[in-house]
Amino acid sequence: MTVCVTKLDFSFGQQCIFRDISFSLKAGEILSIIGPNGAGKSTLLRCLNGLLTPAAGDIRIGAHNISTMSRQLLGKTIGYVPQHNEDTFGFTVLDMVLMGRAAHIGLFGEPGEQDREVALSALSLVGLESLRERNFNELSGGQAQLVIIARALAAEPDVLLLDEPTSHLDIFNQAQVLKVLKSLSCDRRLSVIMTTHNPDHAFLFSSKALLMRPGGSALFGHPDEVMNAETIRDIYGIHVNIVSYSAQAPALRTVVPDWLGMTGKQQISK
Repeated sequence: MTVCVTKLDFSFGQQCIFRDISFSLKAGEILSIIGPNGAGKSTLLRCLNGLLTPAAGDIRIGAHNISTMSRQLLGKTIGYVPQHNEDTFGFTVLDMVLMGRAAHIGLFGEPGEQDREVALSALSLVGLESLRERNFNELSGGQAQLVIIARALAAEPDVLLLDEPTSHLDIFNQAQVLKVLKSLSCDRRLSVIMTTHNPDHAFLFSSKALLMRPGGSALFGHPDEVMNAETIRDIYGIHVNIVSYSAQAPALRTVVPDWLGMTGKQQISK
């Protein structure tokens, strides 16, 4: 299902958070939203799932403008993984994931056998079905993040929104989360939109990148096309080099700040 955003503006009072944001994403693609603190990345995600109303512009998912969609339909169409996990009051892992079935169950309904099957399938997708009876508060940070992703998947959405899904995770758990997201985009054909502070995520895992300037518009396109030393310096105010490791095809690219002393060649081959 295609996500299409056209000329989106958002302000808090007189303060412009972002303006003229446009991008499109097809089923099975991953979009990384990149930018410094205050650029409006999280605010943009809240606009995309209908929690905030933009001052101008359109957001369409498939044939629907989200302004005309009910909260129940949005809940079935869009899965949302917030930046911070909430207190859970001792819920089990399975209970946490079953909460993602709310749009299908209804306000006063109770989960049935089909809901349990969908929740267990979502846990299986992130590799944690064996922990279904574990207390959520006992999980590691990486496991907890995967459970929250499973909760979003339990809604059986077409679009998955994630706000900095790898923040506060060690390198192993970052890799686990990103590997799951890549698998979901490829195998389940989900459109995945995530915010990140790590430009390398766009190079390594993403089909598209959206580079946001504080209070301004954004650059959108393939990461190799829109992410270079000049655009990253413009957005973050820091000099960087884009380094390529070409021992395999396609070459891997990474962002290296100038303070590490790499001021010469921007191409390293081994």
